[in-house]
Amino acid sequence: MFKEKRIESCYYPILIGSSILIVLILWFFAIWRYQVSADFVPLHYTIYFGLDRFGPKFDLFLFPTLGTVILILNLIISRIVLEDSKLWQTIFVGLTFLMQLTLLTSFILSVLKGLS
Repeated sequence: MFKEKRIESCYYPILIGSSILIVLILWFFAIWRYQVSADFVPLHYTIYFGLDRFGPKFDLFLFPTLGTVILILNLIISRIVLEDSKLWQTIFVGLTFLMQLTLLTSFILSVLKGLS
């Protein structure tokens, strides 16, 4: 029983730390790409039409801003609404981590496709 509680409480800070790390990576890539990009950059890619959305280079900050807002809101909701259940807090933060990972993947793929 004690091992289960320790394992369950171990995942929560690891997932929060991983989500924060992903947000920091998003901000790093956005700032780096902003400095080296032209005035208009590709922002969206589809398999049917290729690059189909271009915008000003400050739109690169949409990805890290969205990731930061999602992280902050989900941490607040997890602390306030789900304070009684550590399991649901861990599941909620785990889903937040998956959303952050999806944002990072889509941002990196759109930047790499824009370079080619």
